[in-house]
Amino acid sequence: MTYAIATAEPVFLMSLFKPLVFLALATGWGWVVTNLDSDAGRFYLKRRLWNLGHLLSAVLAFGLLLLIPYFFIGLLLALMILAGVSAGYVYYRNNEVPPAAKWEMSLQFIRDHLASRGAQSAQKHASVVLMKKDESRLPVPSRDDPNAEAHTLFENLLDFSLPRNADRIDIMVEPSKAVIVARIDGVSYPQPDVEPALAMRLVDYLKSSGGMDLTERRKKQNALIKVDAGDLGRHTVDLVTSGSTRGLSMAVNIDPDLRTQMPLEQLGLLDPQQKQVRDLLASIGGVTLVSAPPAQGTTTTLYSILSEHDPYTSSVVTLEEKIAWELEGVHHTLMPASTPPEKFNEKLLAVFRADPQVLYLTRLADTKTPAHIARSVEECRVYMPLEGDDTFATLRAWVKAVGDRKLASKSIRAIIAQRLVRRLCHTCRTPFVPDPAALKKFNLPGKVEQLYHASGQVMVKDKAQPCPDCMGLGYRGRTAVFEVMILDDKARHYVASGEDDKLRAHLRRQKMLWLQEAALAKVVEGVTDIKEVTRAMSSKRRSRGGDEGKNKAGK
Repeated sequence: MTYAIATAEPVFLMSLFKPLVFLALATGWGWVVTNLDSDAGRFYLKRRLWNLGHLLSAVLAFGLLLLIPYFFIGLLLALMILAGVSAGYVYYRNNEVPPAAKWEMSLQFIRDHLASRGAQSAQKHASVVLMKKDESRLPVPSRDDPNAEAHTLFENLLDFSLPRNADRIDIMVEPSKAVIVARIDGVSYPQPDVEPALAMRLVDYLKSSGGMDLTERRKKQNALIKVDAGDLGRHTVDLVTSGSTRGLSMAVNIDPDLRTQMPLEQLGLLDPQQKQVRDLLASIGGVTLVSAPPAQGTTTTLYSILSEHDPYTSSVVTLEEKIAWELEGVHHTLMPASTPPEKFNEKLLAVFRADPQVLYLTRLADTKTPAHIARSVEECRVYMPLEGDDTFATLRAWVKAVGDRKLASKSIRAIIAQRLVRRLCHTCRTPFVPDPAALKKFNLPGKVEQLYHASGQVMVKDKAQPCPDCMGLGYRGRTAVFEVMILDDKARHYVASGEDDKLRAHLRRQKMLWLQEAALAKVVEGVTDIKEVTRAMSSKRRSRGGDEGKNKAGK
């Protein structure tokens, strides 16, 4: 024995390879035994007994490896002892556990086991997990899964979009290029370029997660999924896909319901305008139109107005292409865009015969619909969107749609035009003293001593850094600016007679604010800045029903 030990010592001292093998064997044995111990604890097997067996086998195996002067013979014996005890545990546990939990010593079993561990690792390290509508979690693609790269791309898109409060991500894929854009507060922010093949895999990955038909590339499809983004919270995602001869597009709408739900007092109405709207809500009968270019918040405004009516004391009915938000007590009626105009108008007249107090429409089905509405609103308040650049343009559109100026004027009660403007980030907005000439140019009072503009930066130890609240954008969130036209008997008389100039003068005497004036009031309050108002108002030219009004709008 003494001779063997003395011989073994120089064997290890003279070779760097053999101590490394010894260390690798010890490490591998420790990993195997740790997993076997966890398995024994999971199935309530004889954990202590088997741990003792593993320990004794290790003492014997590593003792032989050290004592036998022939290293490779000792290594072979050590491997046989350690593997034998582990195999004995496997044989024992397979006789104790349910059939589904048995271990098989086959190549397929090893592959499945490695795949399972890869999936568990992907799930553990993923920053984003997709879920079905019922919040059951979908598996995160493992590293060798074809969807792994698409999932990583989606994680990167959400990592950019969610902290900045983006409401949509647009993915457009053509054969030769792909474009991905995040929309934040109405402004598009292009994302890094990706190959069309990867963008298409992302679209298919999201379509598959939402249960869409992957083979359908042309027809519009819609699905709802949920996202667990860890520290960035849980979110509802509405997926909309459509195709054309050019390629495929997908809109990823983030938390669409939350963006529709907003109390009336938080919309952005100025105090006098809010009083006008509340007085309007208390009136009986007539049509109220809400107008704006597309994607400028008309649905949110209409739902806010609609939610001010008590559905338990008044009959409130809707006819909608898509129900944006279920209001308690309101009778929502889904009328898809594919509904034939005759069927839509038939349903509309049936609703009016039921004598509702409030009706909300999302569209005019055909040229007959406006006249049906105009003849039926003596006791029913009707709210609906009608695209227009301002209240005067919308009024002209309503008169033309009805086809009878007197009938149109008799039915109309109010028109609300709006635009969305970005709010300045209050953490990093920068004050400045405005130039008197600039104040005069924008028709602002000369007594304004301070305005603000967007910065996007804060000072940290005398160094400019991106603002942590707006992520360097300078803006955070949006508000609406409004032009509220309330039509009393005299105003409706001017509408019926086509006297636009007299109508405009009458409304000004009633202290009606033009859209740009309301927007500049937000500038004076420090809510937004002149640059943002200019951007929001420049999408379309505003009209005022006469040359004088047009000039005022351009000031």
